[in-house]
Amino acid sequence: MSASAFKTLYTQMIQNGGDYNALPKDLLRKDLQVFVKEAKPYFLVSDSFFYVPAYFTSAAIADYQSKFPQVNVLDLEGKVIVITKWSLELRRVNSAEVFTSYSGVECRLVVHSFKPQLKESLHPTRYPTNLYRDDEFKTTI
Repeated sequence: MSASAFKTLYTQMIQNGGDYNALPKDLLRKDLQVFVKEAKPYFLVSDSFFYVPAYFTSAAIADYQSKFPQVNVLDLEGKVIVITKWSLELRRVNSAEVFTSYSGVECRLVVHSFKPQLKESLHPTRYPTNLYRDDEFKTTI
C-alpha cells in the first residue's frame, strides 16, 4: 500500500465494515500530523498524498479556543496541526452533494483534540488529491 496514512486508515475502516474498534490498536494511538489545505468552506487536511475533511467535535473547538485564544481555527489554513485524539466513522451520504464521498459512502475523520504547530511550516512537494478520487480506494468501497 502507499505511504498515505489516510489511505491506509480509511481502507482498513472500509474493509472492517465500518467497525472503528476492529482497526489495529497501534494505528489508533498515533497522533496525526497534517497540513491544513483549506479552512473554509470545508476544513480539509492532508497527509501530503491525499486530503480529507476534518469534522471537529464541539469539545475539540472549545478546548482549542481555551488553549489558543490568539489563533482562530479558520486562520490555520496553510499551517500544520497535530490531531492528538481522533476517530473514524462511516456514514451514508448523497455523493452528488458531498464531494468527499463515493458511491454514497463517506468515512469521516472526527477530531476530538488537536493543537497547532505554529512555528512549523510545511511546503508539500506534491499537490494532494481527494482520497475519494483514487481508483484503488474507490474499488475498496
